[in-house]
Amino acid sequence: MKEINVRSMGVIVLACLMAVAMGGCSNDPETSINPGLTASDPSSGSGSEITTIEGLPEFDETILFTEDRGLGTIFFDYNSYALRPDALETLQANASMIKNVPGVVIQIEGHCDERGTQEYNLALGERRALATREHLINLGISGDRLITISYGEEVPVATGHDESAWSQNRRSQFNRAM
Repeated sequence: MKEINVRSMGVIVLACLMAVAMGGCSNDPETSINPGLTASDPSSGSGSEITTIEGLPEFDETILFTEDRGLGTIFFDYNSYALRPDALETLQANASMIKNVPGVVIQIEGHCDERGTQEYNLALGERRALATREHLINLGISGDRLITISYGEEVPVATGHDESAWSQNRRSQFNRAM
C-alpha cells in the first residue's frame, strides 16, 4: 500500500513540474524562441541567422534585386577568387539587406572575363561564387538561403576586349533563386 502511495506521489510531483514548466512558456512566437534577441544582436554568437519581425522595417524583397538600391555586385582581381576589401564592404551591406527579408533565397553567380579556357573559367567562376557564399554565411546568412552557379565567361556585362571591360566581367552578382 505504501508503495502505491509513493508511486502516485511521484506521478503527481512530475505532473506538477511539467505544468509549471509549460506555464512558463510564452505563446508569442517572437519571444518564445529567443527572448530579447533580434537580428542585429551581436551577442548571439551562433553564426546562424536570427530573424524576428520585431524592429524590422517594411522591406519588399523585390528591392534586393533592383539595380539602384539592390544587392551590390562584387568584383575580383585577374585570375583570383580572393575577396578584395571593397568586396568585403559590399558583402557586409548585402548581408544586412538579406537579413531584412527572411525567406528569400539568393542565387550567387560567379563570372569571369573572356581570357582562359571555358573549363578554367567555369571552375574559377564557381570558386568566386563559393567564396562569396562562404563570406555571407560567416556574416550570419543561413547557407540554406544561398545557392551558387558559375557562368564562367558566358554572360559578360561589358563586351570590350581590354582591362576596363574585363574588370567588370570578373564578378559575383546576386539574383533571386527561382
